[in-house]
Amino acid sequence: MAARNLNKEQVEAIRMVFQRLCEGEDLIQVHFGDLQGEFKVLAETPDRIILGISDLERGQWRLKSGARLTLKVLDRGLLYEAIVDYQGHGRLHGVEACHVTLPRLLRAVDAHRLADFVPDRPIPCSFSDQRNDIKDGKATAFGEDGLELAPPGGTKVLGDMLRLNAASTVEVKPPTGESIVLSVKVAYFGERTWGLRLADTADRMAVSRYRQWVLEARHAQANRDRSRFNPGGLESTRLATRKEAPKPVTTQLRLLVDRDPLVLVLAEGEAFPARLGEAIGRKFGVAAFDPGPGLLRPALGALGVDDQGWGRVRLVLIHHKLRAGTAMERCRRLVQEEACPLPVLLAGTDEDTDLKRNRAMAAGAVDYLVVEPFQILSVLRTLDQTLKLFA
Repeated sequence: MAARNLNKEQVEAIRMVFQRLCEGEDLIQVHFGDLQGEFKVLAETPDRIILGISDLERGQWRLKSGARLTLKVLDRGLLYEAIVDYQGHGRLHGVEACHVTLPRLLRAVDAHRLADFVPDRPIPCSFSDQRNDIKDGKATAFGEDGLELAPPGGTKVLGDMLRLNAASTVEVKPPTGESIVLSVKVAYFGERTWGLRLADTADRMAVSRYRQWVLEARHAQANRDRSRFNPGGLESTRLATRKEAPKPVTTQLRLLVDRDPLVLVLAEGEAFPARLGEAIGRKFGVAAFDPGPGLLRPALGALGVDDQGWGRVRLVLIHHKLRAGTAMERCRRLVQEEACPLPVLLAGTDEDTDLKRNRAMAAGAVDYLVVEPFQILSVLRTLDQTLKLFA
């Protein structure tokens, strides 16, 4: 017989293992130095594995890019070990996660096992115990030179039923085809299983039929695996049901602080307008609107804005994060298409401030206001000076 190799060395075979684990969101062991934990496989891609390691656990382990991790993976009853590199962290559909490289090798931890083929479900087998009584068991794995057999339910000590090197007769009952009777000996004890090696006295015709069936079963399973394999990657089916529902877009005008002079804030979502209202609300009024692609004036009727003028609004502040278009585009449309006579400020981060100020003024704004980081005194001073200038 050819030398047995239970390792997974082909990229596609390795990816299939992680896709099976991903489908069930199964746990794998992760070891880093003296630390170890069990984490779910959330997703698999052509070059990485995404594990459900939380930000807290990542911090406790002090994981940094390039850190070498050891994985212990249980697939179809076989335990494998792999070495991977930590690549970073993030969120997958709201779930905290860490990324590791796809391993180059899954090394079988128990290479001695008679487990060349592990069926998706155990196969019924009858066997004789030490008293030659017939018992009903289930074969959990098959090798060319034997099989692994689980005893009847309720068996507490395997050695009470079959000792090491004890002879037995096993009747394998494949899902299709005739039963195969084999003479075997107990070669080892596994996790609640016996490893039964074919005896020298086994009938040659029966052994030939058995090996042919194992070969065909392995090929059939490999074909099923290939048909289910997703080359683009796979996410856990359970994780997919937890995908965050898109938040409803708030397009209505909101008056956050009812005070004059009134500042109109154009921004995506509610976070920035709310923070601005809390910061400047004692001196300025704040209205917030998340604009779509259309004109701005028709949506501001509640503030007294109409074809004749801009009502209560005295200044427009455009945040750099908008739902539709860019802040520059919105400013240009506001000034050119809607002929807005009010002062317009563009707001954003402190990166490349001079460049952004020049572009903002070219688009029709009067200035660029840094709001990330948010400095209350600077924001108040800029708003105050701008309103006085355009009073």
